[in-house]
Amino acid sequence: MNKRQAQKQITREKIITAAKQIFIEKGIINTATAQIAELAGIAHGTLFLHFPNKDALVIELLDVELIKFSDNIKQLILETSDIDKILDQYLNLIQAEEGFFSSLARELPNYKDELRRKILFRESLMREHFHQVIEKGIEQNIYTQIDIPSALTFLFGTINYYLSLKSSFVHQGSVIEKFHEQIIDIFMKILKK
Repeated sequence: MNKRQAQKQITREKIITAAKQIFIEKGIINTATAQIAELAGIAHGTLFLHFPNKDALVIELLDVELIKFSDNIKQLILETSDIDKILDQYLNLIQAEEGFFSSLARELPNYKDELRRKILFRESLMREHFHQVIEKGIEQNIYTQIDIPSALTFLFGTINYYLSLKSSFVHQGSVIEKFHEQIIDIFMKILKK
């Protein structure tokens, strides 16, 4: 990577970091690209050299976070097939980035259709990791015969419910931390024979 490419990458990372901070504070819908550029310390037009619009920036930020999640979960799946351990780690990852995911879940119904589809598609990639582990557990007679997509819709719907209504459940701290054990317990009861 030459010096120009390295500087371009540094600027891109500044934009992503600034966007994440503002999205957590103000929400995605209420954030203007000019605010992101100002916090990143760049000209407003420079932001558009990296991202054609705010939606592309949201998707890039989501991809950055989910790649970390996916890599972490894939590694864990190599080490264990215990869905409760995998779910525990997934919830820990969500909790570490709860501000961003809470904002995303809260505002999701208000996004343009294309952005909403892209976000849901990326979530489905994460669901696939869980699907594989549960399917293997069913084949090994560990878990009950269950409609896996429905079970995962329940799981991810529950997580998104708590994230989207975070301020209703906690005034300070983490909603995922508050319901962490309960989410795992209920989901395991659904799967157990």
